[in-house]
Order: sequence, then structure tokens, then C-alpha cells
Amino acid sequence: MIHQLRHPLRRILTVLAVVVTASVALPSGPASAGDPGADLECTISVTTDITPGITLTPQTVALHSGGLTGTADCTGTVDGSTVTGPGTFSINVVETASCGGAISNGHGTFVLMVPTTSGTQTEAGQFETFTDSTGQVVFTGDLSGTLTGITDPVGDCVNGITRATAHLDVHVS
Repeated sequence: MIHQLRHPLRRILTVLAVVVTASVALPSGPASAGDPGADLECTISVTTDITPGITLTPQTVALHSGGLTGTADCTGTVDGSTVTGPGTFSINVVETASCGGAISNGHGTFVLMVPTTSGTQTEAGQFETFTDSTGQVVFTGDLSGTLTGITDPVGDCVNGITRATAHLDVHVS
């Protein structure tokens, strides 16, 4: 009897780098004509559950952080207000991934909350991911940058990686 693994974050190691899925994204608030939006450089660490787990065979997987559980160390501004400390981060991604290969056809959503000189600001957006010619996982869209590492995987490539922590260096706009 074959049992489907229920560990959803292992795939996030490869998958999270590739795509963030369209999940419910929280708006940052109404924009006005003079609203500058976000201009942030962030180092993010976020653990995700991966369903089904990432294996040796390429397949579509979903990665999700289960809320604002990630940490985001950002510099820059949101709507003209300067970031004053670390924030929280959530991500949802759907992509095609495998343990031994590139990520393709990925897309997702994120929510970032950071303290600023004008109070806590929320930024939400969408992105796409892919693996470039050098093997680097790249994010494009409202979240742009690279996956810099994956740590703490749960599971293995034979039975499925169902949880992992992704480390990102990104620009949020």
C-alpha cells in the first residue's frame, strides 16, 4: 500500500524559490496618486509546509507558511515611512519542482508586515519563480531577488520533503 506523505514543507526548499502561488493576499491599503509604495531590501527566512512532498520526480507542489510565521529583516521605506525593525512574512506558492532539478512554472503570493516610523505597514503582492541558467532560483514581480538557501528539511527525496526553511534576499516593491 502506498501512502501519500502529508509533510508539505520539504518541497518548499526547491519550490519556494521558484514560485509563490496565488493565495489570499492582504492589501496594503488604498493607494493615492502620490503614494510612493514600498521600496524595501529584505533578508527573509520562512518555513513552509510542502504538499505533496518534493521527490526525485518533478511534480506540482504547493508551499505555504501558515500565516505570518517568517522573519523579515528589511531596510527602506513603505509609503515614505522608514522601517524601524524586523517584520513578519507569509508566503504561498504553487510550482513544479523536484529534488534534483530546476523549478519551473511557479507563482505565488506574499504578505509582509514591518514596523515603520508611522506604525506597522502591510505590503502584499504576487511573484513568479524560475531557475536561471546558472541554477539560481529567481523571484520576479512584487517580490524580486533570489533564494539563497534551504535549511531544516523534513523528509527525504525518496519519500518526499514535506517541510523546509527558505532563505531569500529580495526587493519588495
